[in-house]
Amino acid sequence: MFEFSQSTIENIGYYVYCLIDSRDKTIFYIGKGRGNRVFAHEQETLEKEKNKRIYDIQKSGANVDKYIIRHGLTEDEAFHLEAALIDIFSSNVWSNRKLLNIMGGHHCLDNGMKSVSEIEAYYCVEEITKEEIHNNCLIVNINNTYKSNQDVYEVTRKSWLLNANKINNIELVIAEYRGIFRAIYKPERWYTEIDEKDRIRWLFEGKDVSDKYPEYMNKHNTFKKRGAQNPISYVFGKEK
Repeated sequence: MFEFSQSTIENIGYYVYCLIDSRDKTIFYIGKGRGNRVFAHEQETLEKEKNKRIYDIQKSGANVDKYIIRHGLTEDEAFHLEAALIDIFSSNVWSNRKLLNIMGGHHCLDNGMKSVSEIEAYYCVEEITKEEIHNNCLIVNINNTYKSNQDVYEVTRKSWLLNANKINNIELVIAEYRGIFRAIYKPERWYTEIDEKDRIRWLFEGKDVSDKYPEYMNKHNTFKKRGAQNPISYVFGKEK
């Protein structure tokens, strides 16, 4: 994509972003701005190192990946965050910059790091109906269990009171947060545990397949009943 929609521009506020060389996944530029600033660098004709890198990437047929690190900021907040990140990435005090945090900020579903296409979807949410789901899905609402910076996969995969007869028919598990489908997992193994009330709860192990189902990702759930207390629901888009 080459620009944000007007709705996104009006709602995103100030943000801090990074440009990534898709060939080796290295961050080569960090900036701040608002509106369509993140897209402006590819239109520049300046002879700066940043622009030479962009030209080299484009000439090779690769892409400049764009990620919004934090959004919804004030101008002052964006200024300080940009400065802190530039200090970290440009410092020669250390050579190993591979972070080993167990849980990082990239797990934040609200203002956390997102690609420009995810940002667009975040502010311009499209609706999805039950008839548009063509897979057998378990939809898990994580409103009450997810906390900022938690691993979405860990929050989604456990531990739920499920219908044992439906387990084998589930193709996908969709994490729903604040009415939006935020992540999609393909379960590879199901197992159980007993809770403090001697109830059987189901957990799964699987892999993130969100990028394989863009037709479901970041869509608004139109068929969830308002006030529904049960955090899980089934949508069987295929016949059993």
